Amino acid sequence: MITKINDVPETLVAFKASEEVVADDFKNIVMPEVSKFTEKHDYLNYMLILDTDISNFSIGAWLNDMALGLQELKNWHRVAIVSDNDLIDSATKIFNTVTIGEFKVFKHKDIEEAKKWASQQKVRE
Repeated sequence: MITKINDVPETLVAFKASEEVVADDFKNIVMPEVSKFTEKHDYLNYMLILDTDISNFSIGAWLNDMALGLQELKNWHRVAIVSDNDLIDSATKIFNTVTIGEFKVFKHKDIEEAKKWASQQKVRE
C-alpha cells in the first residue's frame, strides 16, 4: 500500500510504501498526486519511503513505477528514496548516471535530511 505523506514542504511530493504494493497504488495515488505537483511546479521533487521489502512490490507496481519515470522524465529534479536496503542504494547510483535529475538514497534514520535535500527548489537556468 502506498500513502501520501502530507507533512513535507510544498516543494516536495512524498509517499510511503508499506506492506504489499500493487499497480493500483501507483495508478490511483502516486500518479495523480505527481500530476498535480507538476502542474503547479515546472520540476518534480519526489520522495518515497520504503517501509516494506522490495519483494512486496507486484510486477504491476514496478511497471507503473517505470511508467511514472518515463511520463515525468523531463520534470525530474530531485528524488529521495528512503531505504536501509543496500541493493536499492546500488541500483539508484547506477540509475542516477543515465537519467535527468538527481536520485539519492537515505537511511530511515535520515528521513529529515532526505526531506530537506529533496525539497530544494529547482534553480531556473
